[in-house]
Amino acid sequence: MADAGWLYVAHIARYAAPLLIYPVLTRRLGVEGFGVYAAGLSLALIVSVIVDYGLSVSGPRDIAACRADRGRIVGEAVALRGLLILPAIGVGLGLSSLTPALGVGAGATAMAIVLGVGQGVGLLWYFQGIRDPAPMAMLEVGFMLAAALAILAWPGLGVAGTLAIQAAGVWGGAAVGAVRVWRREWIGRPSWASIVGALRDGAPLFLSRAVIAAYTGAGVLAVAALAGPAQAALYGVADRVVSAAGSLMRPLAGVIAPRIAGLLTHDPVAAFRTARWTLASVFVAATAVWIGLTAGAPILVRGLFGAAFMEAEPTLRLLAATLPLVAVSQVLGLHLMTSLRMDGRFAAMTAAGCAATLGAAWALAPAFGATGMAWARIAGEAVVVLICAVCLKRH
Repeated sequence: MADAGWLYVAHIARYAAPLLIYPVLTRRLGVEGFGVYAAGLSLALIVSVIVDYGLSVSGPRDIAACRADRGRIVGEAVALRGLLILPAIGVGLGLSSLTPALGVGAGATAMAIVLGVGQGVGLLWYFQGIRDPAPMAMLEVGFMLAAALAILAWPGLGVAGTLAIQAAGVWGGAAVGAVRVWRREWIGRPSWASIVGALRDGAPLFLSRAVIAAYTGAGVLAVAALAGPAQAALYGVADRVVSAAGSLMRPLAGVIAPRIAGLLTHDPVAAFRTARWTLASVFVAATAVWIGLTAGAPILVRGLFGAAFMEAEPTLRLLAATLPLVAVSQVLGLHLMTSLRMDGRFAAMTAAGCAATLGAAWALAPAFGATGMAWARIAGEAVVVLICAVCLKRH
């Protein structure tokens, strides 16, 4: 429980850092400029998912289940991520060329890619696997807060400069994590066969993470491409608030998922009991947050982002409705299905959610902008929950 508590403190701080700078950036950059910045963050997310290759999900599970050969797992992960950096950069450049909001700024695109690679190479998953995540999480947050303070203290920064400082903070945390892992483990040199095997075995989780990024975190990029940077800015500010609120559930995955994976090997009854109380708890909490965001939307938008962003209020209310759905899918999917090694079904489930979301976005976002994308997100999350329930029916 102490680890979970500290991990939540670190995670709250991780999301507080951006919320410190958003009120400044929205006023400093304006609606159009903040739309470019938000699109850059979405691009960074996609790049990070490619570099990570699902290791932030499978890594804690594999480390928790293997005490004698952890150095081999880390070595394979490092080698695999090193190979994926160039393809990730290529995807980032390709997506930026398709997004007019990013196409006007080569510097913003470059810094977004650097930020995304840094987010993808982090080793927090190792410490989640050994059930000691709090110190590393706090160190990473310290670098992020330092970057946020630097941005606040530098009033002349544009989009590229802001992303560059954030990237420096992320890379600082990744470097400290690498040193701490190196001191604990003898990192084995992987063979080509083991790297190819890791690519093959990790493909289902990678695809599922990539799909999740495509229909959740990359929503700003989709709105920027379909409706322009102004609508992307409105969707972006609403998405940041809802993501910050929803992120309170994510550290639980780093604590509960390895526990469920470990219990399944010797006490399946306890594993499913843990999943049930976790599901009930996070659903009630997410519903309460949904109600709070819906009631407080006008105050939050005006206070955090200014009067120029008041049109984001309906989008915020709609996106908040996804929180209970996300809570259910995280427990059933990330906590339980991955622990049961239902990676293929998990990937298929997220692909269906992505198809539902992007199909609805293609139809709604050009005409309705940010609110159309919010309705598309609701449709996609509902599909994911339904498929989760079907896949786990026999359990």
